[in-house]
Amino acid sequence: MTHNRLNSRPDLPRGVRRYTPDDLPVMTDIFNESALGGTSSPVLRAFSLKEMTFFVECFVKEGDPIYVLERGGEVVAWLIVNRFCWGAQACRLTGEVSIYVRNDHIGSGVGIRLGQAAVVLAKRYGFETLVAWIIEHNEASKRGVQGLGATQWGRFPGIARFADKRADVVLYGLDLMPIDTASTTVSAPVQTLEASLA
Repeated sequence: MTHNRLNSRPDLPRGVRRYTPDDLPVMTDIFNESALGGTSSPVLRAFSLKEMTFFVECFVKEGDPIYVLERGGEVVAWLIVNRFCWGAQACRLTGEVSIYVRNDHIGSGVGIRLGQAAVVLAKRYGFETLVAWIIEHNEASKRGVQGLGATQWGRFPGIARFADKRADVVLYGLDLMPIDTASTTVSAPVQTLEASLA
């Protein structure tokens, strides 16, 4: 891992905390803003609160970290780090991050703060690698992950469709292992006390 000031902090940024069920309504609203935007999210319809609750609870049962970011006493963004969606066993040490930011806070640095939080959490949960799927034209997200040191690892041309338009999906990755230990074999992630999230 190549360290920089954004990916080397040991603690969570200020304002980031573990989600609680009381946060679900605003998390749903933020998620739906992204979905209904039409071109930056793989989800193209709004979720109901019931659907979002089910969605989040599935990850909670797996012990995946779900955190929110507060500003001025309001939740303005949230994230989840789950195991990589392909090869759940072989790729069990790879975390996949999703970040959702309220529209009126896009460009305010909130996404970067949650990106920093994602790196901290991925390390805490024993992941060796962190990846993010990004729609090609989502420049804000690409700048954010690049700022954290992630590089483009893959491109899937034209697989996303928005109405009559197609878009590439780009995979960015960040190796979390120290350079001198990156080649060693390690065991499965050790669950911390935070892993219950219950």
